[in-house]
Amino acid sequence: MHCTKFLLDFDALQHNSCHVWDGQFGRNHFEARTLFNMHKTLRKLWMGDLAAQRAHLKRLDPEARRLRFGGVTSDEFIDAYVDTAFRLDATIFAVFIDGEIRGSAELRSIFGGATQDAEAAFAVEAGWQDRGLGSELMDRILTTAQNRGIGRLHMICLSENARMRHIAGKFGARLTFAEGEVSGEVSPPAPTPMSLLDEFVHDAQDFVTAAFDWRR
Repeated sequence: MHCTKFLLDFDALQHNSCHVWDGQFGRNHFEARTLFNMHKTLRKLWMGDLAAQRAHLKRLDPEARRLRFGGVTSDEFIDAYVDTAFRLDATIFAVFIDGEIRGSAELRSIFGGATQDAEAAFAVEAGWQDRGLGSELMDRILTTAQNRGIGRLHMICLSENARMRHIAGKFGARLTFAEGEVSGEVSPPAPTPMSLLDEFVHDAQDFVTAAFDWRR
C-alpha cells in the first residue's frame, strides 16, 4: 500500500466527499448527482445500530449475499451473524444514505497466528454499488487496522467478485487465486500520532451522530 495514496483518500473522507472512482464520473454522472443530493454519513456502528445493520444485510439480494458470505444465506443466518458480530471484537463501519445503511464493512481479528492478522469484509446493496462506497469504507478499515497494530489485513472473496478484487487491488493488496477464491493481503503501516488522532476525532464525531440517530 502506498502511504501517500492512503492519506489522500482519508483526507477526502474528512471533508465528506462523495466520489465516483477510476474515471467513472462520465458513466455514472446521474448516479453521482443523485448521491450528492442525498444525506450521506459514514460512521462506526455500536450496539444501538444492531437493528439497522440487520435490516441492511437482509436487503442484500441473493447474489450479493452469496458474494458477501460465500454461499446461500437465510434471514435467520443473518440474524445470528449480526448478533455475533456485535458481541465479538469486530469493528463495523457503515454508510448511511438518508438514514438507511446501504453499505458496510467489518474488521475482525484472526487469532492463532504468529503475526497479528485481521480480516475485512464488505457489503453494498445492489442499488448503491459502483458509487465509491466500498473505497470509502476501506479507508476507515485501514486506519483502524493501522492503529490496532495489525500486521496483515486479509480480504477473502469468491473469484467472481470483481468489485471486491478491484477495491483490494486499488489499495495495493497482494492477490492470490486458489480454488475459486481470491485472497488479498495488505500490510498497514505502523500507528502514528496523526493516525491515532484521526481515529479519535472520527470516533467522537461518530458517537455523537449515532446518539442522534438512535433518538429518531
